[in-house]
Amino acid sequence: MPRFYDKRTWNLLEDVQPNLFSLVRGALSLRQKVVITKQSLLFLKRCKVKNVLPNFITNKKIGEVCNLSEDHPRIRNIYQSILNVVIKQKQHLLYSTILKCVAKEGACKRYLDQQSWRRIEGGSRRICESIRSNTKSALCAKFEKLLDRFRISDSNAESSLPVNHQSETISPHNECDNIRTARVTVLGCAQISDKAMNFLSLGPSFAPTQNINAVTIRKVVGGLHKLRDQLRIRSKRNDQPQSLGTVSRRALPPIPFPCSFYKEPDPCPDVDIKFRILSSGVLSVLTENKRRCHSNLTYDQWQGFREIREMVNCGTIRLSVSDKGGEFVVMSQELDREITELHLTDTTINRRTTQNEFHSQCKRLNHIWTTIGKAAGLNERFLSRLKIENPNCPVFYSMIKTHKLSVPHITSMPANEYKIRPIVSCVGGPTDRISWFLNKIVSQLLPMIPSHLTNTRQFLTRLHNTDFSQNCVIESFDVSSLYTNVSTNDALQALHEMLGSHERQIETYGLSRTRIMTLVKECLNCNIFKWSGRYFSQIRGLAMEQRLAPVLAVCFMSKIEEPVLARLPLLYCRYIDDCCVITSTQSEMDECFRILNEQSQYIRLTRETPQEGWLPFLNTHLKLSKGMVQVKWYRKESSKNIILHARSAHPIAVKRAVVRNMFKTAIEVCNGEAERQESKRLASIIMRENGYASQKQRQRKAPNVSKTHVRGKKLPLCIPFVSDRISNAIRQCLVRAQLQDDVVLVNIPNDNIKRQLVRNRLYDRTCLSQRCVVCPYSRNGDCAKTGVIYQIECLNCHATYIGETGRPLHVRISEHLASKRRESLVTPLGKHRHEDHNGNDFDVRCTILAHEPDISARKTLEAFWISVRDPRMNNRNEHISITTDLMPFISLCGL
Repeated sequence: MPRFYDKRTWNLLEDVQPNLFSLVRGALSLRQKVVITKQSLLFLKRCKVKNVLPNFITNKKIGEVCNLSEDHPRIRNIYQSILNVVIKQKQHLLYSTILKCVAKEGACKRYLDQQSWRRIEGGSRRICESIRSNTKSALCAKFEKLLDRFRISDSNAESSLPVNHQSETISPHNECDNIRTARVTVLGCAQISDKAMNFLSLGPSFAPTQNINAVTIRKVVGGLHKLRDQLRIRSKRNDQPQSLGTVSRRALPPIPFPCSFYKEPDPCPDVDIKFRILSSGVLSVLTENKRRCHSNLTYDQWQGFREIREMVNCGTIRLSVSDKGGEFVVMSQELDREITELHLTDTTINRRTTQNEFHSQCKRLNHIWTTIGKAAGLNERFLSRLKIENPNCPVFYSMIKTHKLSVPHITSMPANEYKIRPIVSCVGGPTDRISWFLNKIVSQLLPMIPSHLTNTRQFLTRLHNTDFSQNCVIESFDVSSLYTNVSTNDALQALHEMLGSHERQIETYGLSRTRIMTLVKECLNCNIFKWSGRYFSQIRGLAMEQRLAPVLAVCFMSKIEEPVLARLPLLYCRYIDDCCVITSTQSEMDECFRILNEQSQYIRLTRETPQEGWLPFLNTHLKLSKGMVQVKWYRKESSKNIILHARSAHPIAVKRAVVRNMFKTAIEVCNGEAERQESKRLASIIMRENGYASQKQRQRKAPNVSKTHVRGKKLPLCIPFVSDRISNAIRQCLVRAQLQDDVVLVNIPNDNIKRQLVRNRLYDRTCLSQRCVVCPYSRNGDCAKTGVIYQIECLNCHATYIGETGRPLHVRISEHLASKRRESLVTPLGKHRHEDHNGNDFDVRCTILAHEPDISARKTLEAFWISVRDPRMNNRNEHISITTDLMPFISLCGL
């Protein structure tokens, strides 16, 4: 009789009658054997398709017996024959086992009562699913090891690579090599090991796996607590009749930024019962899988990861992502500083300024925003949410244009020959939230611009709806450094005219055209940024990463191109700064190019003509001949074809969508079968180079629109992604709690390589306060962090206080220290000084316990830490109460 592969199966046999025990045991063990055999058969078939031999075959060492190499064609044919025989034996074994299993399960169904058999069958199904998942994971890992070993040992590596989409022929091996060798760019004298190069070749979007540990559990607790609050709020809203005042009030857009105030919703019995079932189920899933540890990085890649992290932290290199290629760029910090210094010394674009001027600009912007918002009748809470009292100063960083590098001299180029894309990061800056709201208004103008393109599909629609003459001409124009060369006054004038023409067609949320223009102008004037401790102001152009910059640039270009549109070319369309122009004659094309270059002092366009009849535009390749147009999918030479890697710790559905959408785009842009086949071959190469196996042609049903619409109304349960198996188990918890119609699971992958290693504030991570009590005990610049749970410790008696703040930490600590100096009895440090130190001053230190941007999750974790550590300076009732549903998680949070 086959054995049980999971000891939990014995629990299903507890209430079985003795005379039926052997029958039920046999049925359950056979069902598990069917699952194991199926996975083994799939593994062997996969080895056969990829021409990889399992260890039990290669260990026979037939080559040594025959005095031939193991790679000799005759020996490999023998091994392949053995593999075919083993596959046939497995198929016969699977067939016979299924017959026996079906017979025994039928007998169990006849002899056992219906309720008992249903219980046993349901438990067996869950156990078999767990066995299937574990076996599949183990065999997949074994297959990857075999495949890696085979790629190294076999000189013809192409035979081991996955076949392409829909059984297309594979391009030559050297074409794959060209892509593989260009996935990392190293500039100047920077040097990294092969292990580090191998690690970075995984791509910026690659996410290392996260196992179930204390940090993961804390994130789960935060996600559950936030969901509980949202369920209570929705239930209360649904129970209350909608008032007339609520209907008539102007609807403002939902704010994506964290709240600064938290009020715990009132309990709701129906919702709380379902949440209790959900939380207990999630706890069981996490507890069962806590000991499972796996990694999607090899040992050498982990060593490369540590090497790069140490080199960045010690100031040896700067790691960034290229401008258009998408690959990592490694350069010495010395070279990076030299390149940036050369750019910032251009006095026609930037000027030096001071920190005081930055604070003055911030105060002016907040004052104007509050004044105009109140005058327009905007909600006061809305105004407060978008006003940042303690903003971060925007910082400057650059992206290297690797597609403009001279490859033979890449290690010896002087700093002044590098071309960069200058960027000012405005995240958390004074204009960040206000410009978000303004962008919601002005971005509605983009569809009113006749030449503006939003995507490739819109371009192809216009292209196919155009009637071309026999001798028409096609070219593309590109604006050089559009954002830097846009005249701010001209852009504001263009926006003013657009608002005047279309103000009634867009939602302005009660703001008049004059008020919108005032706020936009103030956001543009608040243009001070910081680099390496020095403050600069941009005096010309628009800052990249300023939310309003793209819309203003498009409005500005719409004024530039008006004289050309008046000449009625056959086709004129533009995506930001790339223009596609089709005219009836070459002289007309030359005239359009001349007119565009004469419209502004700084705007200059370059032109590109077809090469061998083909012209690239966006992600298409166009050929116009005798009034007929051919289109195929195009990847720029500068692109390194890096997509989400197959081994990245993302849900399998995300990876499938990445590959599926790539092939969908490659097929849909083409208008001929030959072009379609060529585009699919290119997509197959890209898929293989990013670690994906072959795509089997499947008939997929069209997405259910109504289901997608309903899903948009569900509340998100944000849980760290560990594995698809755990995510499926949590979805089953939602079903058991009867929340599947109200809640959707959102998997949050681990931070990818880019988020973990790329530092935009590399030279501006500095301490912001005098006599800081945070940075000396942690990393320099930690006092500037926002959304943290912190602990203050008295250095005399070691009493502690635990708190949380969404503001910069140094601001909250300054308030604590001020209350200590005043000996305020209503504050923890002042009371501690008065009661425990008889009014004598004492020194403190502050450490960050956790970082959590969401206030609901932050309050929960604060309560967890207070309940576990019982800090002496905290009052008993100053933190939220911990629900009994989340109390069991405390022991797993590592507090």
